[in-house]
Amino acid sequence: MIRFNGFHLTRLTQGVAALVLAVTMAGIWVADADAQRRNRQSDEEREQNAEDRVFTAAIGEIVLEAQNLQSEEQFAQSITTLNRALSRSGINQYERAISLQLRGRAQYELENVQGAISDWEASIATGALLTEEIVGLRINIGQLYITEGQYTEGINTLEAAVRDGGPDVMNSRLAKMLAQAYAQAERYEGGLRWAETFWELHPVNERTRGDYSLMLFYYQQLDNIPRQMEIVEAMVARWPDEKRNWTSYTSLLAQTEREEDAFEANKIMYINGMLTESAEIVRLAQYYSFYEYPYRGASILERELNAGRVERNQSNLNLLSNMWRQAREWERAVPVLRQLAQLTNSGDDYVKLAEALYQENQLAEAETAFEQALNRGGINRPGNVWTLLGTVRYELGRRQSAIAAFTEGARFPYSRTTANGWATFIREEINAEQQRVVIRRRIARDECGFTVTDLVNGARLFGDVDENGNVFIEVPERCQEFFNSRGEPINQVAAAAGEDGDNG
Repeated sequence: MIRFNGFHLTRLTQGVAALVLAVTMAGIWVADADAQRRNRQSDEEREQNAEDRVFTAAIGEIVLEAQNLQSEEQFAQSITTLNRALSRSGINQYERAISLQLRGRAQYELENVQGAISDWEASIATGALLTEEIVGLRINIGQLYITEGQYTEGINTLEAAVRDGGPDVMNSRLAKMLAQAYAQAERYEGGLRWAETFWELHPVNERTRGDYSLMLFYYQQLDNIPRQMEIVEAMVARWPDEKRNWTSYTSLLAQTEREEDAFEANKIMYINGMLTESAEIVRLAQYYSFYEYPYRGASILERELNAGRVERNQSNLNLLSNMWRQAREWERAVPVLRQLAQLTNSGDDYVKLAEALYQENQLAEAETAFEQALNRGGINRPGNVWTLLGTVRYELGRRQSAIAAFTEGARFPYSRTTANGWATFIREEINAEQQRVVIRRRIARDECGFTVTDLVNGARLFGDVDENGNVFIEVPERCQEFFNSRGEPINQVAAAAGEDGDNG
């Protein structure tokens, strides 16, 4: 039995076989077996069946011989035999129709597709066949046209079979055949009705992956996102372990602005081990970052980088460092940022490293990183970097160096106000400290003055004076810088104390 795309080509000749085997030498009329079994024929067809569907003994013998040759797979000899019948001058239309059907089958078996199509179309053209027989032939002819890439001819022939056969001929296989033909012809709008007819007629429990793919293909070509979603969701539910279904699902979710659902779907895929490509894992990490879960995303990305499943390149290191910074995990950000800065030698990457070091209170290293950033140049807003450097130096207690950095920052309009504010603050702080030193020395000297005066008066009271009337007292250590042992002020100006080294 020969199968073609789900249909049996031997159905074309079942009636013929029954007919030929019953032919007698007397040339009696033999009814078509299929016609006798079916009640769907019209009255006119029944009448035609009785009057015209007869074989003569001579033609019957030839056709029987050809049938036997085909059963023995001697198709070329069968064609030669049938040519004898077809060349007979007295052959009637019914005999011609059956002979052409048989010859067409032999042509098909010999891979002469165009010959098969020509014979079967000629068989229909005799006008001797019943509607059911014509429909069956057209379905097979349509299939052959499609295999030959003659999609329009195939579609027209199959649709003619549908029109002739009515609702009884339509089934899911025929609808699918038409849908596939339209798809191959890239006539998607016209083929959609056949695809949807197939989908409705085909039982859910019998639908294959190819069936789902056919429907998805149509909706993709027609940009019907809602129907695509229906098909893909059904595929995910039916084959939950298949990555490609999930990939299509997440893509559709993103297209329909259901990004958060796409994020959840990606998480499920990762948990189930479906995300194996570097780009897929990076995309998942980006989702975590976007939805304010940077710690989880950074943890996944760092683990996959260490495992070698994600490429350790500039882009991925930058993403990882940004997520650690977003999570305010400065300690974990620092080694990544250091590696990134060394890899790129970029001023901006050294700035990020310096900021993380500053957050970790590694001030000396932060100062070095800021200086490296400025030395490399190419920084987006260098005035801000000078200001940050000034802040670090100030916290290190190097106020004059800090003022120098803030002075550089003040050269840029966007950072001028902040930098000048800091520089002014530090100068006022230094001045205030110097003033406090002067005041403290003045208070100390005044207090010592009272103390020394009391000591001198006491000595005079008790007669502790020399022959010249001079008094000698024991000046307290704290006052010795202001008064000598005779109670006389030391002629020194109490200068304000300045900072040592870089502190002033």
